[in-house]
Amino acid sequence: MRKEILLSFRIGAAFIGTVIGAGYASGQEIMQFFTVFGPYGFITVILSGLMFFIAANSILNISDQLKAYDYKDFVSKLCGKKIGFLYDSMITLFLFLGTSIMFSGSCEVFKAFFKIPKIAGILIICLLTLLAVFKSLEGLLNVNSIIVPVISSVVIFTSFMIFKDGNISLALDNMDANSNISAFKPFFFMLFYCSYNLILSLGVLSAFPKDIKNKNVLRLGAFIGGFGLMVLAFLLNSLIFMHMPQILDESMPMLYITKYFHPYFKYALALCIWGEIFSTAVSDVFSLGNRIAGKKKYSYKAICTLIVFLSIPLSLFDFKSLVAFFYPLFGALSMFLMVYIVFKGSGKHNIA
Repeated sequence: MRKEILLSFRIGAAFIGTVIGAGYASGQEIMQFFTVFGPYGFITVILSGLMFFIAANSILNISDQLKAYDYKDFVSKLCGKKIGFLYDSMITLFLFLGTSIMFSGSCEVFKAFFKIPKIAGILIICLLTLLAVFKSLEGLLNVNSIIVPVISSVVIFTSFMIFKDGNISLALDNMDANSNISAFKPFFFMLFYCSYNLILSLGVLSAFPKDIKNKNVLRLGAFIGGFGLMVLAFLLNSLIFMHMPQILDESMPMLYITKYFHPYFKYALALCIWGEIFSTAVSDVFSLGNRIAGKKKYSYKAICTLIVFLSIPLSLFDFKSLVAFFYPLFGALSMFLMVYIVFKGSGKHNIA
């Protein structure tokens, strides 16, 4: 029983680690999708946790029923070959692009906080990513079993230090700031945020039922992941909300919030942000390697090595304009697939 619960926690941690990258850990992602909508942001944060759980559980159910253990088989068997090919190509593109962006983000953190040259920062994360993904699913679980609790501890500690001084009243004072916003826009942004992150988590989530056959373990893992994401987002949203509107211009809200903490704390926070970049890079490479290697047609380790090396040249460029164009497009297209997954996976529909 204890082993099953521990496995569920590892599954939940892997799900959380796949979703929260540098934007999440720094607070920027939470600020853009939730905090700017005032009191509605707190409601949609709670709804996002429910959405994550329902959708993740649906993915696990469908993967198990269809025996589809990578995102290619998953979308192909669920949506048909033509639509499946479209989503397969799109997910592959964005996972590869995401890997390059994570590598680029890694070297930026190293350069800004630890004065490590850019190329050295890239090589460090490339080597560590390969060491992790070579162990396949076990490596993914091990990485997130360490990184996610550390990130969670930092967020909880920061919240405690801020809340204990009675600063929570600042959040309450800001509640009326955006109360006149239409409820549709915050809900749409929440749906966009969940859909985008869940589709990019598809490669990781669909792989679990291949080796883990206990449905209760999988369901509990989905719940832990969804609940954990909701709690972390709620705490981050509260922290950022206390510092509105001055914090809106900050690229890394968490560094702004903790600027009066002990000087060493910013290095701990930087390592946490890097850790989330690393966990996302591991998830992306694992998903791509698992999809391309397929049914042992190609060497999984060789494919992962090739993916990492091909990502290095792209990581040397600035991707801001590219991301600004493609990510919203991918998020919008992801909504249709996510709604369909929830519909087919949470009900008693014949999907076999």
